[in-house]
Amino acid sequence: MRIRDWMSLSPEFFRHLMNMPLSHMWYMAKRLRYENPHRHNNQVYINTFFPPVPSTAFDKFFNSVAKKKWVPFSIYFAVTDQCPYKCPHCSYGLHTKGRMDTNGALDVIAQIKSLGATIIGITGGEPLLRQDIVELVESIGDESSSIIFTTGYNLDEQLCSKFFRAGLGCLAIGIESPDGGEHDKTRGVEGSFQLALRAIQMSLEAGIYTAISTVATREKLLKGQVQQLAELATKYGVHEFRILEPIPTGGLQGRQEESLSAEESKRLADFHKQWNRKKKGPAVVCFSYLESDEMFGCGAGFHHLFVDAVGNVCPCDLTPLSFGNVTEEPLSEIWARMSQWFDRPRCGCFIKEICNKLGWGDGAVVLPLSEDQSIELCNAHRRNGKLPRIYKTLYRTKKIRHCSKSS
Repeated sequence: MRIRDWMSLSPEFFRHLMNMPLSHMWYMAKRLRYENPHRHNNQVYINTFFPPVPSTAFDKFFNSVAKKKWVPFSIYFAVTDQCPYKCPHCSYGLHTKGRMDTNGALDVIAQIKSLGATIIGITGGEPLLRQDIVELVESIGDESSSIIFTTGYNLDEQLCSKFFRAGLGCLAIGIESPDGGEHDKTRGVEGSFQLALRAIQMSLEAGIYTAISTVATREKLLKGQVQQLAELATKYGVHEFRILEPIPTGGLQGRQEESLSAEESKRLADFHKQWNRKKKGPAVVCFSYLESDEMFGCGAGFHHLFVDAVGNVCPCDLTPLSFGNVTEEPLSEIWARMSQWFDRPRCGCFIKEICNKLGWGDGAVVLPLSEDQSIELCNAHRRNGKLPRIYKTLYRTKKIRHCSKSS
C-alpha cells in the first residue's frame, strides 16, 4: 500500500505529529520512503518496530516520544528455555536454564506493561511449547502490541484461531534458508522447513499479521538468499520480512568471525531501502538499517529490554548482561538503576563492541553475566556521546525525562 493510504486511515496520526519538533518530523517523513506499510485488519503496520495505527499501543508510543520520556518501547520476554531445535546461532544457547509458572510469567508481563512498553515480544526457546501461551498473549491486551517469535513448531489451526481472538499483533516465523534441506540442517531436525511453511499458511488463514525472520549470515549474502527469502515471502503473501545480523553471543559465543563487516551490513541496509521503495511484497525490516547511526542506533538498555526465562533483566536479547532479576525486585527498580549506563541510545552495536570482552575462555560460561561483571563491562565501555540521527532531531530542544513507569 502507498503512504497516502495509511495516512488517510488515521487522522489521529497527524495530531501526534503536531507535538514533535519540525526537524524530527521532516527527517522521519523523508525516511518513510524506505518503508513499505501494510494495511491489515483496519490497521496500518509500518513494520513491527512500531505499534500498528490506530491502536492504544500507538497512542502510548507517541505520547512517550512527544514528552521525551525514557521508557523501553519494546521488551522481549523469553517464556521458556526449551526448544526442539538446535540452531547454532541461537542467542539463548547458554542462558541459565529454567522457566516461570503461569502466575510468574503473568506478573512479568504486568510489570512490562506498567513500565510503558508498547511492543512486547514473546520469545524463548520455543514459546509455543507453553500450554498457557494463549493466556499470556491475552494478558498483554491492547495496551501493547504483541509479537510471538517461533519456529512454527507445535502450531495448528486451532491455536492460530485462539491467537487471533486473543489479539496477537504478529506471528513471526523463522526461516533460515529458502532451501528446505539447508533450513532443516540449521534446525537440526528433518521436516522443520515444511512445518514452518505450513505455519505461515495457517497464520495467514487465521487473519494474523504474519512475518518471517532470518539471520543473514555471510553465506546467505554470498548466495543471494536474502533476496530469495524476500521472494519466498512474496509468494506466500507474508506481510513482513525481518532480517537480523549474526551476533557472536549465545550459540555463537566467542566466534567474532561470524559478525558481518561494515560493508556487508551496508549491503543489508541498502536491501531494506531498495526493496521497500518498490512498495510490493512484504515490508522488509532490516536491523542493519533501522539500528544504524542514520536511524535509531543501538537501543539496548535505552528503548529496549530483555527478560530471560528465569527473570534476569538484560539490555537486549543479544546482550547477556544482567542488572537484576524480576523475581527478586521490581522491574521498575532494575530499569531505573540501568539508567547509569544506558541513559542515551548509542551509535554502533553495544554487544559487537564488548563481545570479545565477555571472558569466554573454555566456553563453559553461563549467561547472562552477573550484575557485578555487567557493571564492570559497562563502566569500561561508556557510550561515546554521539547520538543516532533520529535522536539528534528529536532531542534538539528538550532533554529526556526518565520514567520508571508509564504515565
